[in-house]
Amino acid sequence: MARLFSTAGNLRVRPLVSSDRDTLHRWVTDPHAKFWGELDSTPDDVAREIARLATAPDEAGWIIERAGTPLALIEVYDPANSPLATHVNLQPGDIGMHLLCAPPTGAREKGLTSALMAATLAWIFAIPRVAGDSVAGAVIGGSIPQRVIVEPDVRNTKIHAKNALGGFRVLPGCESVDLGDKHARLEAVSASGFVASVLGAQAGVEKQGNDGGHLIAPGAQRAHRDLLAKALREFIHERLIGVSPAGEGRFRTELGGFTIEFTATVHPLEHYRIDPDSITAVDGSLPDLVDLIARGSQQLGIPPEFVHTYVEEIASTLAGRARVESMERPTVTELVDAATFLSPGDYLNFLESAMFEGHPGFVANSGRAGMSEEQMRAYVPEVGSSTVLVWVAARRSMTTLAAVSGLDADALISEHIPGWEDTLRRLDLDPADYVPLPLHPWQWENKVLTAFAASILRKDLVYLGTGPDVMHPQQSLRTFFNLTRPEAPYVKTAIAVRNMGFTRGLSPEYMRVTPAINEWLGRYLDEDEDYLRCNVRLLKEIASIGFTGDIYHRSTEAGVAEKGPHHKMIAGLWRESPIPMLGEGSLAVTLAAVLHVDADGNSLAAEWIRRSGLGAQQWVRQLLRVYLRPNVRALAEYDIAFMPHAENTILELHDNAPVGAFFKDLGEEVAVVRASIELPEEVSRIQADFGSFTDETRALSIHTDIFDGVLRHLGGILADAGLLDDATFWALVRECIEEYWDDYPDSGRHLPLLAEDFEHSCLNRLQLRNPHTMVNLADQNSSLLYAGRIANPAAAPHHGEQ
Repeated sequence: MARLFSTAGNLRVRPLVSSDRDTLHRWVTDPHAKFWGELDSTPDDVAREIARLATAPDEAGWIIERAGTPLALIEVYDPANSPLATHVNLQPGDIGMHLLCAPPTGAREKGLTSALMAATLAWIFAIPRVAGDSVAGAVIGGSIPQRVIVEPDVRNTKIHAKNALGGFRVLPGCESVDLGDKHARLEAVSASGFVASVLGAQAGVEKQGNDGGHLIAPGAQRAHRDLLAKALREFIHERLIGVSPAGEGRFRTELGGFTIEFTATVHPLEHYRIDPDSITAVDGSLPDLVDLIARGSQQLGIPPEFVHTYVEEIASTLAGRARVESMERPTVTELVDAATFLSPGDYLNFLESAMFEGHPGFVANSGRAGMSEEQMRAYVPEVGSSTVLVWVAARRSMTTLAAVSGLDADALISEHIPGWEDTLRRLDLDPADYVPLPLHPWQWENKVLTAFAASILRKDLVYLGTGPDVMHPQQSLRTFFNLTRPEAPYVKTAIAVRNMGFTRGLSPEYMRVTPAINEWLGRYLDEDEDYLRCNVRLLKEIASIGFTGDIYHRSTEAGVAEKGPHHKMIAGLWRESPIPMLGEGSLAVTLAAVLHVDADGNSLAAEWIRRSGLGAQQWVRQLLRVYLRPNVRALAEYDIAFMPHAENTILELHDNAPVGAFFKDLGEEVAVVRASIELPEEVSRIQADFGSFTDETRALSIHTDIFDGVLRHLGGILADAGLLDDATFWALVRECIEEYWDDYPDSGRHLPLLAEDFEHSCLNRLQLRNPHTMVNLADQNSSLLYAGRIANPAAAPHHGEQ
């Protein structure tokens, strides 16, 4: 039942039911309803009409109430199945309407009839449109009506005047039309005509708001303690705050003027796994996390101009965790069990949506600045909702369309939006002049329709509609998996939302060469003997597109403006799906899943280990073989460094154990780390070494991204689960690298992968320094921040150590 606001108070629209018989009979037999034509009807006549409307496929009746009192009857119908069809040039989205207001029972209420007319039209048009679909539209196939048609008696001058206030205009040649039972004046109003009318401002559908209940529910306190524990853990790890013993298993730190104590297990790489429920302040009540960070901003090194920005990102991350805590989440047992009845594509995405932690190192990792609560519930991956993509036709001469050799990019794109050529022909546009381009729905509504209005006016961008495929957001927010066709490529889009220090756009300049970079990588690694032996494959970005015909690109080319976020708002790429590459009986899962711990504190990796029957050591060996070893191989043999964080890697599991892997996000994040390697011009931007790199610098891609970014967390999880102590876990890491060198004695032994220590690169320090732009993407190495050196847990033990 719809709720509406109006100048006559809050109203409700409900279906017409049999118990309305007497009320409706009183209305239609009242003299004020003489033009309704039912003055002589009986209660039984009314009952039969109510029953007929209840079952009619193209008509429906509704009652408007205020505080439980019926005020008006709305009838809607499909004009295509009415006498109007022979008199009106009907359009898609046309709907017919009758409105009967209750006769006054006392003094007339000024403005009531106008409010009821306004409320009726707002309800039919579902205005504001964010209120949802039109219930009235069910009689015309379920779409939101585009135009309302009425046929008042030509003698009913009062309703003619009222209709005019609502934006109705007489249809050409329809001032007096013989409909058989009356001579009618046919009038119509569009949604925009109603909004612009006098009555358009007097009512609207009440949008179902969010009361913020997830922020005051019991789970919100759990979310706060979990995020507080993570913040303390990572700030200690990055040496932003000190730590000292405070008794058996207890530790103490200082932040924001508070002395805080907690219980933790301590693991290599200065990793404290803190029990969230153990955190206490010894010198007063513990403030909430955002207050703690604000008070400790100088201690954390946050510049004054960025304190509020970073605090907002922390608050948004906290809200995100509270949102997750308010939902029913699967246990690790349920996550593993689901593999027995879900298809590989559905299972991959079931696990994607179960991952709510985000980046394990970054504290403020899900701010998503620019998104409302409603939008987050619609689009963020951990909520589990899917969507459809918006498609526009971009003028071909203004796009950067690229594809790997042998791929017909136009044919690939057309598979995603069939019939797009016909849409353009109906607009008298030549499809040969355009190419379809995918947009995130958020980007279309919040950026393209406003910031790129000039391009739409010039028909450089033409709206095509939404695609037919159900698309599921991945952890990266802007990449979508095709649930309708799991074998089809992922689609990656631009979205001007800031998260973890970057606005998540896509550069047409980068897109132009992305397929070429992927092809170049493939020439080295597709047939690499070690990659084949370890069953490791690249998920190539096979096609890309970017729009450069906007004023932002033109003004930069003219030298009157600098490059900025507006250059990265309209682009997309297609990445191979892992599903067709899986072995028989295998599943694909995000590497982030091995770090997942459910609400009961149970580890998903531990559950897989138990069910695999392999034992923890062998399971970890197999994981390292398909994850660590191929990254070492690429670096040692080819001087290629991936960005191998957990979201960028997909594991292939068979019988709950790792048997392969897929590496992704190649075009934007892969790097060549030796200046002497000559690259083709089209891929030259992936050269990261301009002569300053040392072997220690090169090894940081393993030390920072894998040892510190993934294995630090996994080792602690498995140790605390009682499956593998720290020494054994890191001995397996060392064993993996040494076995690689045994197999390839001349490959990368110069790299200090097993050195006693390495430079301690710190991610949160980057975000604390500048939450808007953490690093210069063109020269990331120069932007990094270090906190001295940190002991390498994979280093060979000194003589006498175990």
